Amino acid sequence: METPDVLLVEDDKDLREEVATFLRFRQFAVRECGHLSEAHDAVRLQAPQAAIIDVMLPDGSGIALLDTLRTHAPGCAAVMLSARGEIDVKLDAYNAGADNYLVKPIDLRELAALVSAAVRRQPAESPTSSWYLETGTLQATSPSGDSVTLTLQESSLMSTLARSKGHFASRRDLIEALGHDYFHYDEQRLEALVSRLRKKLAPIGGNPLKAAHGKGYVFTHRLEVR
Repeated sequence: METPDVLLVEDDKDLREEVATFLRFRQFAVRECGHLSEAHDAVRLQAPQAAIIDVMLPDGSGIALLDTLRTHAPGCAAVMLSARGEIDVKLDAYNAGADNYLVKPIDLRELAALVSAAVRRQPAESPTSSWYLETGTLQATSPSGDSVTLTLQESSLMSTLARSKGHFASRRDLIEALGHDYFHYDEQRLEALVSRLRKKLAPIGGNPLKAAHGKGYVFTHRLEVR
């Protein structure tokens, strides 16, 4: 069984570490964020299966993250955490798309059970939901079945992204995979290559190639190399 990917958004460091440790013990893969801005970026980089979101964050309401989840992770289950138990706040969260709302202090066993149940209810991923890269013919095929022919450099870039399996590939990794010396390479050339690849992929399957600012790039869909 695949390890469920959970995004934990909580600014209280002690509570965040406590929740993350408990969920990891229960075999969840947990990504942690302490601010709303970080969480928006994390969702855009890789769609989580479940999100645990504090309502009151230093840079805004966690409820605002639900809109980003609807756009970039429509199947994600969202569990809100808050010290506020007023019905109006709960209704705001539910109306924005929350699946559950727990009032602090929380029972970690209940939280884990809610997340487990939500992940189990998600439909299994269809075999056609993957992108495919044919390295022999340099063909990239989207989940819809549409294909486009790549250059050798574009194919090498996608192969490196596929090996990262949903996590960012650093600029250095990408540059060296292209056969260049990282310390003597103009990174604007990499940006131009990524831009051209995005323009090729967009007509057949949207924009699965995202920038991880200050880190590198990530392919946000399943990508298989054949």
